[in-house]
Amino acid sequence: MKKIIVVGAGNIGKAAAKALLESPDFELCGFVRQKSEPVTGFEKIPVAENVFGLPEKPEGAIITVPSRLVEPIESKLLENGIYAADCFDIHEELPKMRKRLQKSAEKGKISCVVGAGWDPGLDSAIRTLMFSAFPESKIYTNFGPGMSMGHSAVAKSIDGIADAVSITLPLGKGKHLRKIYAVLEKNADKKAVEHAILSDSYFEHDECSVEFVDSAEPFFDTKHGVFIENIFGNQKMNFLMEIDNPTLTGNVLVSAMRAAFLQKPGAYFMPEIPPFDFLAEKGFGYL
Repeated sequence: MKKIIVVGAGNIGKAAAKALLESPDFELCGFVRQKSEPVTGFEKIPVAENVFGLPEKPEGAIITVPSRLVEPIESKLLENGIYAADCFDIHEELPKMRKRLQKSAEKGKISCVVGAGWDPGLDSAIRTLMFSAFPESKIYTNFGPGMSMGHSAVAKSIDGIADAVSITLPLGKGKHLRKIYAVLEKNADKKAVEHAILSDSYFEHDECSVEFVDSAEPFFDTKHGVFIENIFGNQKMNFLMEIDNPTLTGNVLVSAMRAAFLQKPGAYFMPEIPPFDFLAEKGFGYL
């Protein structure tokens, strides 16, 4: 069994840890988080503030921190010979980041899977297959309704916000409405905070509304979904998914971690990897 750590201990980190414990080929051997205190529900698992503070060096790492924190962590892991999988979700930045991580992976003679969530990640593979069937088609990815983990994390990181939840509502044809429910810190400037949210690259491409509330807790719900439409003339190919966001992301990350060990040194997107490489038990029963 390969020894794997989880970097980050939020909703996705805990879901990935649970998936590792249920995997026949992996052993969860530690968490890395900002404070080296036990993770709720995983009290017997070692915790450290960096990978080198753990009792033993892991063979692989699943990275679940907010996207803007991923690259320096992953680069260092790769250069130290530790395989990695991340759920980086800023689509337009993925190609450039993959190129930079490619160099780190080659230096460490190791591999990683980049953007291995459910979108990008699983949905990316679905869209690739759809394009292979209808190369000249139009594909629309409609998210929600549901809470976006990435957008919520970004909203919470903005100065003046104590807590926040970002809900995604599909408007059709790949367009969305982002509804941000934010709790202001004491003495924060409401107009400045709203401007900071709406001008952030996570939000500036969509229609958005910001509502300031006393508590974001009533809006917290990990359910999410996606409807992918592939239209070619009078032909259609659709994909519908209704999921628990952290659970699916955690499961995909574990599968990507498995696939990373089977690739030549380098950085990969999920559509580039043979599907069987994601499975613990390979066989033709899935055909």
